[in-house]
Amino acid sequence: MIEFNFKNILSSVIEENGFEESEIKSFEGELVAARRSLNELRRNGEVGFYDEISNIGMVGGIKAAAEKLFSKDIQTLYVLGMGGSSLGAIFLKEAMGGIADGIKKGGRINVIFSENIDPFYIKNSINAIDVKKTMFCFVSKSADTIEVVAQFFIIKEILEKSVENYKDNLMFITDKKSGFLRQYADENGIGVLDIAKNVGGRYSIVTAGTLFPAYVMGLDIEKFLHGALTYRNNMLNKGIFENNPVYTMAMVIYLFYIKKRRNIFVPFVYSDYLREFSRWFRQLFAESLGKDLVSPTPVPAVGATDQHSQLQLYMQGPQDKLIGFFCLKDLGSDFTVNSSGFKEFDYLDKKKLSDIFMNELKGVELALAINKRPSFRITLDKIDEFSMGELSFMCMEAVAVLGMLLKINPFDQPGVEKGKKFAYLLMGRKDDSILKESEELKRLNKIPDMPY
Repeated sequence: MIEFNFKNILSSVIEENGFEESEIKSFEGELVAARRSLNELRRNGEVGFYDEISNIGMVGGIKAAAEKLFSKDIQTLYVLGMGGSSLGAIFLKEAMGGIADGIKKGGRINVIFSENIDPFYIKNSINAIDVKKTMFCFVSKSADTIEVVAQFFIIKEILEKSVENYKDNLMFITDKKSGFLRQYADENGIGVLDIAKNVGGRYSIVTAGTLFPAYVMGLDIEKFLHGALTYRNNMLNKGIFENNPVYTMAMVIYLFYIKKRRNIFVPFVYSDYLREFSRWFRQLFAESLGKDLVSPTPVPAVGATDQHSQLQLYMQGPQDKLIGFFCLKDLGSDFTVNSSGFKEFDYLDKKKLSDIFMNELKGVELALAINKRPSFRITLDKIDEFSMGELSFMCMEAVAVLGMLLKINPFDQPGVEKGKKFAYLLMGRKDDSILKESEELKRLNKIPDMPY
């Protein structure tokens, strides 16, 4: 169960910098319209993350592919993907802390990631593994992602030189019908799992792109999907303000951005095991909403660590931030502090470390409120697959609703595509799809560099 506390955004707490509860509820019509629009996109088959979480066939395909992997002498699954193709699995791996023992009899397959094309990092990663006992898994929704394809050619060459049947050490997770990786897989008998066409990369935490490596790690992916499905059903079967705070969260972020010019949103996580969640959430938020000159900028933080690196700015810097705290009821472990004999620290004696941790969070909340700076809190029961499924779906729905409120499409990424086209052009690719970028580059190249 996920709990929300919006007390510290109210004007009764932060005065002129906050909102009355009635102001938030006065936008019920806009939220109803947003939900209706998203339901229409779902019915038309344009947005698939709502229904992919109940795709039994996908789960069966993942398990079958994993069983083939477990039957081989494989020690490492090396996942190569960009953005949403890797961030979801990295988030789940860190959140679960690697606590699952794996499903392969006799041991556990180590899962590692390459989410960039830094050649030095890739070289060191490859040097640290036994290539012959590694399955290289390339994840790309489009099947043509330039960074993933470039790494594929590098890995292919390495495998050709060191493994007799190198294709047995390759698998792809990609589009069902089109793109280079799909074509290569079909022509060469490479193992492949599908990503639904109507699920964008940043929403792909509910697809094989995330769930295959998660299953190989030993995580219960059915429990994760059940958490997402439970949250979806609870949310859609209730009224907008009927104990349904995901809509309130979207509206709060929207109102502080539109009415109070709070153009920075800080997802502030109080758990080291949610650190990668904050990176996943940043991408989901930024890539879905950062367009048409609207949307707050997401800036992740980790407590209590970033109390000592960012909090000064949040407390006394520009009044342009809204903070959303994410924390846990059950941190999974605890210590009792024994400060007996140290008089100046008597107040710590017999205190649980978890209580100190949570009092740090509460202290920050109080200090922000006294300085008339808004924040809200989201509390999860604990970290397990079910709660991570709930959290993932909640964030995807909140971002989608926020897109509807901002009157933008939260499911496209035109800015990213523009950058890709210039990269293609600079590397010598020539086709009609980049003619406009070619003309723009010619104009820019006429302007001399400014080296001083």
